[in-house]
Amino acid sequence: MNTHASTSETLVPTAKPQNMLDMFMSHARDDHDMEFSIAPDGTHFIEQELFRIEFGVRDDGLHVRLAGPNENALIFFKEEIVHHIADIDSDAAAQIRWDERGMRAREGDLLPNFHVLTVLDSFELFEGMQRVIVHSPEVVAGYEDGLHLRLILPLDLTRPPVWPRMGANGTPVWPQGADKLHARFVTIRQVRAESNEVDLDIVRHGDGLISQFAQAAEAGQEIGAMGPAGMRALPDHDRYFIAADGTGLPGVARLLETLTPTVQGDVIVPLPDGVDYLPPTSLRIHRIPPSDFEADVVQKAMQLTVRGETGYAYFAGEFENAQVLRKHFRHGLGFDKTTQISAAYWRRGKPGFGS
Repeated sequence: MNTHASTSETLVPTAKPQNMLDMFMSHARDDHDMEFSIAPDGTHFIEQELFRIEFGVRDDGLHVRLAGPNENALIFFKEEIVHHIADIDSDAAAQIRWDERGMRAREGDLLPNFHVLTVLDSFELFEGMQRVIVHSPEVVAGYEDGLHLRLILPLDLTRPPVWPRMGANGTPVWPQGADKLHARFVTIRQVRAESNEVDLDIVRHGDGLISQFAQAAEAGQEIGAMGPAGMRALPDHDRYFIAADGTGLPGVARLLETLTPTVQGDVIVPLPDGVDYLPPTSLRIHRIPPSDFEADVVQKAMQLTVRGETGYAYFAGEFENAQVLRKHFRHGLGFDKTTQISAAYWRRGKPGFGS
């Protein structure tokens, strides 16, 4: 199946393209545990199911080519690329102009993956988890493109929102000052296509703006969103190890629904006793009390995963847990990027996924 249906490329103007590439690759390796491969022509690239990123050193700059499943996905990829290049050379990032052949979005337009969601209901699903039901024909139409939405709302909820627009360098221009926006990723738990309804399950905690919005959301209220984005299903294997804290719990529920009924393995989740949240599965469910999950999940994961037996490993949660488990998946189990994911959804002391 061709998952790279959309492409875009640019030449980043820089007198030191090799230096820029070295810094970008160092960031990808140290912060995201992503290693570049080298093609016969010297191009450096990263390729996964949903995307391919290529870098080529030229005399007049650093050539970048992106490939993904659709234009909406490329907007997220471009934003990440431009953001990291800006950390290296802000002037070069501002001068980026993408080859937009076949693209719909132009400078000043609303983003093609932007939608306005209308709240239908909001209630506490179980202790620590809030469900917000929204109406959105656009998200329903494209929900199979990913697990996540990037929710967007004004920092000042008393002000009418000013939504981001497409910038000249192919990435969103975010309002500043009094119109500044807050954006965080949340997981699509369920879609009801017949009524254009989407369930968003959001962890309840005191200081996160998205969490506060979710707990106070009222019918008729509107919020912005970009997406969907992210993986759609786990690769096919006979035996899985899956674990996630509260921020990743809705994603685990979605992913379990995509597995064939005969697969085996283990799932670690922070579910209170008596809460029936996950769909029926042939995998064994291990519950850790939510208050103990962050401290206990690593040891439990190492007990349940065996080199040569576990076929695929997945974790989503706090940054330090993700770092430790990624090393275990890679070195302890011998996995590579095709057989494991350990994703940091948030970092202790810093705002993050679903905040």
